Amino acid sequence: MCRLLGYSSREPASLADLLGDQGLREFTGLSSLHGDGWGMAWYADREPVIRKSPGRADSEPEYDKLAWQPLADLGLLHLRWATPGLGVNDRNSHPFRYGPYALAHNGAIHPQDRLGELLPAAWESQVGGTTDSERYFLHLMWRLGERDGDMIAAIADTTADIERRYAPNSLNAILLAPDKLYAISWHDPAKVPEPQLRARGYADRPDDIACYFDLAYRATPESVVVASSGWPMPGWTPLPRRHVLVTDRGTLRTQVLPLEPPG
Repeated sequence: MCRLLGYSSREPASLADLLGDQGLREFTGLSSLHGDGWGMAWYADREPVIRKSPGRADSEPEYDKLAWQPLADLGLLHLRWATPGLGVNDRNSHPFRYGPYALAHNGAIHPQDRLGELLPAAWESQVGGTTDSERYFLHLMWRLGERDGDMIAAIADTTADIERRYAPNSLNAILLAPDKLYAISWHDPAKVPEPQLRARGYADRPDDIACYFDLAYRATPESVVVASSGWPMPGWTPLPRRHVLVTDRGTLRTQVLPLEPPG
């Protein structure tokens, strides 16, 4: 399980600019529970730049340095809590890149011993690590080609196929494209890993356990930010399950679209 944050802004902005100093400290503080790596992606014009590490975010100078820099007007942040059995290393750290796209995922797809069946052979050969998340992303990229570039249709195809063939608890993801920010809200509240959360320090936070997979966003004239729960988010708008938040990079126009079954 992981924590996600994505943003699009009118001008290049740092995470501190977008969240405020206190907000950045509170979100970064989630790495005390999600300490199996961190990663950031942002755009240099239309090409994603990625920095990631299997280390804990709040103990790494590079994370702190990048969090205070106005890197770009479009980007994401990921704090990893590795699914048991999936190694903590550079190859498995998020985000993942495919061409001009980048994705970070929060959730787990079971059974793990069948993850190799998620992709056609030609796509499975492109997997660099061992995670379900990278395969989820490549599955989406495969579907994007099948759907002639229709990203919403590709996301709907991918989530429906994974739900049909596997037992995911969450397919929440931040997906970056050169012109858009996508935040995918797809999760099963009945599959929140309560025992693991209690063991990791959530024992006295029942409300945070109940909404662990929830995503919410804040839209202002200057930026749109979407993030996972677990830190103070007063005034943020919940993103409904089985919906996608789409933000246009150029205009900040935002839509919340349902993930309809493929037709």
